[in-house]
Amino acid sequence: MNTPNKYSKHLQHAADFYRRILQKDSANAYAANGLGTVLAEKGELFKAKEIFNRVREVSGDTLSDSLLNLGHIYLAQKKHPEALQMYQNYMSRTFSSAGAQTTSKSQEDDEAEVLLYIAFAYFDWARQTELFNNAKASPADERYQQCIQYIELAMKKSKRENCVLRYNWCLAKLQGANCVLQKVNRNIRRTAQEVKDALDGLEESLPILQTILQWKEEGRKVAISKGMLSGVVNQCKHNIDSAKSHLKEELKNEQDAERLRHFQRTEAEINEKQRALAVSLQKEKEAQEMEESEQRAKKKMERVNNLLDGWKQAEAASKKEPTPKKKKGDAPPGEVDDEAPDTSALFDDSEDDEDEAIDNSTDKVNEPTNAEAQSKDKELFGDSSSDEEEEFLKKRSNDGDDDEQANKKRKVENSQI
Repeated sequence: MNTPNKYSKHLQHAADFYRRILQKDSANAYAANGLGTVLAEKGELFKAKEIFNRVREVSGDTLSDSLLNLGHIYLAQKKHPEALQMYQNYMSRTFSSAGAQTTSKSQEDDEAEVLLYIAFAYFDWARQTELFNNAKASPADERYQQCIQYIELAMKKSKRENCVLRYNWCLAKLQGANCVLQKVNRNIRRTAQEVKDALDGLEESLPILQTILQWKEEGRKVAISKGMLSGVVNQCKHNIDSAKSHLKEELKNEQDAERLRHFQRTEAEINEKQRALAVSLQKEKEAQEMEESEQRAKKKMERVNNLLDGWKQAEAASKKEPTPKKKKGDAPPGEVDDEAPDTSALFDDSEDDEDEAIDNSTDKVNEPTNAEAQSKDKELFGDSSSDEEEEFLKKRSNDGDDDEQANKKRKVENSQI
């Protein structure tokens, strides 16, 4: 089987045996799965995938190897998401139940082997993504991390010392670190912590690779060639030196960026304080102007109120100023006393003139002459006795005196008012 001719001859014999079985029993899923495997080894991936899909539909959960084989087909076709889905389905159907089918190895070793398939699918997917060699290669770093995690799970499941698993873990660390270091050339952002993690992974992988190389030189059974191990060790050392310089550069860039952010924050705070101060000064100026305007308005209102109060007080004083009483005998009736207060504000001259005119007319009416009285008496009464005439004249004289006293009394009362 070491020569290509013998290997292809043996594949052909296996395919013939599977076909004979299927001719006798067309429902034999194991023979169909074997035939699909032979076709996949020959490179006839399309025919092999059709056979595995048919086996999965017919057998269901009884033969889950078809899922594992479909995963290999999708991985060979570079359909990594579909391959990972098949591997995960195989894991859930095979190792989740208690009566899971196993090969000649233990169940833990079988599970570790499938985990290694999943890790290789992530590894190959990451390397294919790196082929873009630009910003589109950004997901490669995450996929390398997924690969490393599944290899670590496989190492925990495997009970015996497996140099291949350790070598694969170191190789994944090496490729992941190289991917981080190449981010600067692909215009992909990275942090100093990412570079530090890559450097830590390299420094952790180097002793393991050197130990495996030593085992190989001592003649132990290691399934990895000495030349390959030596090349990986040298590459790991070179990447360690490169990662250290990258880490220094990244730390410097982050410090510069932090200073710039600090300067920008300080400048923004200063601008904000200046803006707040300008707003505060503007508000104070507006408040001061408003206060001055209110003070001016208040002073004007006070002046107006003072004028109104003065006018009211002057008017009240003029109305409430008392008039001194006239003394009897100070001025003759009908004449004005020089010392009497001016009552023009209280009484109009026209009213006084009318009162005086009324009084004079009344006096004239109430004081007839003796001749008129005698003539009237004669006309009214004719000849009367002297006693009656004297009595009538006396009565008329008394009535006239009473009217004159009433008029004087009224004038005195008006002057007192």
